[in-house]
Amino acid sequence: MLKLTERELRRLAETLDTLHLRGVLGAEARPAGKRADLLRQVVEKAQEHAATAHRLYEAARLSPEQIHDWLAETAPDLPSDARARILRLLTASREPGERIPAQQVVSLLTLGLATVLDELREIERRRPRPTLDYHDFQVERHRRAALKKLLDGIGTPEPQPFVPDPFQLAAVAIVTEQGLDAMVAAPTGSGKTWIAEQAIRRTLERGGTAWYTSPLKALSNDKFREFGRTFGPDAVGLITGDRRVNPDAPLKIATTEIYRNGLYDAMTSEGVVGAPDLVVFDEVHYLGDRHRGVVWEESIIYTPASTRLLLLSATVGNARELAEWVTWTRGVECRLVAHPQRPVPLRTAFIHPDGRLQPLFEDDATGRLQADVEALYVQAKQQEAAAQARRRRPPFYRRRRRR
Repeated sequence: MLKLTERELRRLAETLDTLHLRGVLGAEARPAGKRADLLRQVVEKAQEHAATAHRLYEAARLSPEQIHDWLAETAPDLPSDARARILRLLTASREPGERIPAQQVVSLLTLGLATVLDELREIERRRPRPTLDYHDFQVERHRRAALKKLLDGIGTPEPQPFVPDPFQLAAVAIVTEQGLDAMVAAPTGSGKTWIAEQAIRRTLERGGTAWYTSPLKALSNDKFREFGRTFGPDAVGLITGDRRVNPDAPLKIATTEIYRNGLYDAMTSEGVVGAPDLVVFDEVHYLGDRHRGVVWEESIIYTPASTRLLLLSATVGNARELAEWVTWTRGVECRLVAHPQRPVPLRTAFIHPDGRLQPLFEDDATGRLQADVEALYVQAKQQEAAAQARRRRPPFYRRRRRR
């Protein structure tokens, strides 16, 4: 490790323009007698020990006049207004005449003055700040780089021929060819709707009937429009709490509560005569919901054994246990089709209160929140704790005096 005396370090800091800045820029030091010989030796050692060189950068302080001269020398073609903008960036948060760490100058020169100016224009275009200083500039650069990485590659992919995955074909075959129930556990975007669509298509082609149930009216309306385009408007009906469209269609789209109520009616009047050939339970993990789970439980129990069930979920945590329960309850084997791979990578972002979009987590394997997000979280927890303290201890004028 390179070791220098205090006197040598002081001399090295005084001649930083001859040493480190020129070393970074690739220029050679000017000859200056014995001092040049000493500095040449220090340069060679500093190049071998980067950590020591960084400490020397941090130790040195430069005046605005020195920085102005260096900018004029290193970038003679740079317009005077651009040179003044970079100098203002380095001196924005400092007192008049306060010296600037040489490390900041080195970092800007290493980054490239043209790049610095482009970054400044982009930052000020999005959020004008005439008092932007060096620290805020670096923070904004890292934010923009992180956001670019987050959004990189997002868009409409190139059209390609559709080829179903083996797990999709297996799930369709279990329900339509093997006469068994199927529990499909696959991430969002992996093609569970395609499985339901193919199973419904084969059921309708055989002259059968089918139900597609979902926990939300909005999702039911969406599937009504989607399947209407796929199978034709005459083949699809919608039954929710506030809409009834073509209720006698061979394919009925409904909320799970509507289907459960239909089972109640069938048990009291028609028995199993009106039982469908296929029922698709989308978002079947609602079975674990504390308040609504009983609807899915009763629907599975009361559905006749002659009806095939296709259970779909992206977030069920105990898919195998659920499949075994369905088998035990209905007396018909329910096979699990699990596909843990996510075809569309999941990217987690956060919309800041000021409108900025940024990654939620740091770009490492620690799982730490981004600094801005963590600061907001800490602030919210502090405000919540203060509010609880105020509720526990009311203001003085509201307290009762003890006798």
